[in-house]
Amino acid sequence: MFRALRVASAMLLVPALAAGQVREDVGAWRALARVALSGNSHASTPEGYEIYSGIALEAVIGRRLTDVVAVELSVRTESREVEGPPTLADRALGSLEMIPANLTVQWRPLDATDAVFQPYAGAGFNLTAVWEKSGALDSTDSPLSTNPVGQLGAVIRVGERAVLTMDVKWHPMDIEIEGFGDPIPRIEVDPLTLGIGMGFTF
Repeated sequence: MFRALRVASAMLLVPALAAGQVREDVGAWRALARVALSGNSHASTPEGYEIYSGIALEAVIGRRLTDVVAVELSVRTESREVEGPPTLADRALGSLEMIPANLTVQWRPLDATDAVFQPYAGAGFNLTAVWEKSGALDSTDSPLSTNPVGQLGAVIRVGERAVLTMDVKWHPMDIEIEGFGDPIPRIEVDPLTLGIGMGFTF
C-alpha cells in the first residue's frame, strides 16, 4: 500500500516539476509598463462617424492572492481622432482624450514557479472616461462607459525579477457624443487592445 502511495505521489509531482519548480523568493507584487494599441471604430449611429486607433502607455500593478489567482489593475491614457460623416463641411471633428481602466482577476497557473513562460487568463470590468475634448467636440459630453473585460497574456522571465509581458484585452465599448447633434452620435469601437512591455516583481 505504501509503495502504491509513493507511486501516486510521484505521478502527481511530475506535472509540477515539468512546469517549473516552486520559487520561495518570488514576489507577490508585479509592476509593469506596456505600450498598448487599441482598435478603431467599426460602426456608428447615424452612419459615417469614426474613431481612430489609439496608442498609449499603460501602467499596471498586480498582486498574487494564491499560487494561481491574482488581481491586476491597469490604467492608460490615449488620444483618439474623431471624424464625422461626409455630409459635414469639415469631417475632422477633433480628438477625445480617454482614460481606460481595467480591474481583472487572473488565473496564473505557473506564477509561483520559475517557469520562463507563464501564461494567464483574466476577466473583470472596464471603466472608460473621456476627460478632454478638442476641436468641434470641445463643448460636447461623453458619458462614462462601464463594460466587462476579458484578458489573455503571458509573462516571460528575463531575470531574477525582470519580466517581459504580452497582453490582449477585449471589451465592448460604445462612445456617445452628447451635445453634437440630434440624434446623438453613438460610435461602436473595436474592443481589442494589444499590449507589450516589461516590468518587475517584488
